[in-house]
Amino acid sequence: MRGTAITPTLKLATARLEFSSHRRFTQVLQLVAVAALVFLAVAIGRELMADNLATATALKDMTQQNAALRADLERTRTELELERSTREALARQVAVLNEEANALESRLAFFNAQSGRTGKPR
Repeated sequence: MRGTAITPTLKLATARLEFSSHRRFTQVLQLVAVAALVFLAVAIGRELMADNLATATALKDMTQQNAALRADLERTRTELELERSTREALARQVAVLNEEANALESRLAFFNAQSGRTGKPR
């Protein structure tokens, strides 16, 4: 026998002992780890999408509510302006009616004075 010749038997005898099931176990474990990472990435993505959808829905609701409040504010401002103008018109009308009442009272006092009545004017 030669000491330098490597025979298949010697190669087999000096090789590391590896069980094929151990290699399969490692491959299965790696596959499970990859699948878990993919599942985790998908779950995080769905959660982010749900948050974005909820935020978009809330933004849409707030925008609609804001538009409704602006319309209500504009309607209230219009009503306030109408009330102010009505109040001013009524104040002017009261002033005119007071002037007419004063004029009528002075005419009545004049007629009473001309007719000789000495009573208190009505």
